[in-house]
Amino acid sequence: MAYKERTKPRMLCIYEALAKRMKLGQGDQYYLLHMDGGFEGECGLDVHTDALDSRCLVLNDLQLRHNRISIQIDTLVICPDKLLVYEAKNYKGDHQWGPVTLRKPSGATMENPSVQLNRTMARLAVLLEDLKIDMPIEGFVAFINPEFNLLSAQKIEDYLLPGQIPRHFQNFRVKGEIGPEQQRLADSLIRMHNPRHFAEEMPEIDYAKLRKELFCLDCGSAVRLDGIKSVYCPVCKKRRRTTKTILHNIEEFRLLFPDAKVTTPRMAEWCGMDNKDRIYRVLCKNYKAVGKCHGRHYV
Repeated sequence: MAYKERTKPRMLCIYEALAKRMKLGQGDQYYLLHMDGGFEGECGLDVHTDALDSRCLVLNDLQLRHNRISIQIDTLVICPDKLLVYEAKNYKGDHQWGPVTLRKPSGATMENPSVQLNRTMARLAVLLEDLKIDMPIEGFVAFINPEFNLLSAQKIEDYLLPGQIPRHFQNFRVKGEIGPEQQRLADSLIRMHNPRHFAEEMPEIDYAKLRKELFCLDCGSAVRLDGIKSVYCPVCKKRRRTTKTILHNIEEFRLLFPDAKVTTPRMAEWCGMDNKDRIYRVLCKNYKAVGKCHGRHYV
């Protein structure tokens, strides 16, 4: 089990919520697919790191800022004798290696992830020095997608290709035990973690143009009421408790409109429900009421 678990990025949650309620533009749709693929790749790496020896500490999705410089680490494994930095990539298809870029057959290019990895390791080394911690750092780019293929005549030491990843972690050996210094480092990095350092600009959202319905927690399709206590999704065929579904949709409203007041009439409209009493009960049970009568809202 990871010492710091991975959570879905806030911006990914925002675009997923928007995709249910409006048709995204081509650029926004591509951005959503890019974020979703990246998160899927990171979760694929977690399958391997979650099974590591308990004598190491696994910290997922670290977003740090030190000396006004950002440090973003997909996975950091703190061992008794060294630190391992993993950069997860979910690339698919053929890629031609180059020292600075990777090139696809279509001609599209992207930064060689080794460049990003080396930059991250250098910044982490500076941070360790300021924390007065002396530990060697090793780094790897883990290509998670089994359909990734690297076209290169040479061996790249910091690359873990899809077929190499299981063997890499199967051969993982830990020397010694986690000591006070490693524990102090892990706790310090968790305290420093702050996703707001990487806050991206919110997309423009027009409330009037968004669909007002209840949406499935599993597949994101519109659901219909199935009796009093449950809702049914005609797409994935799953049933969920109505209360849980309402609460999830309210949380999406708060995510998309963080400065807007959460009121019973507004949430009934947002969820596409005529029964305001049910919305009222969900709000009373799960949020704190502020104000009275027509000025009441929930936080």
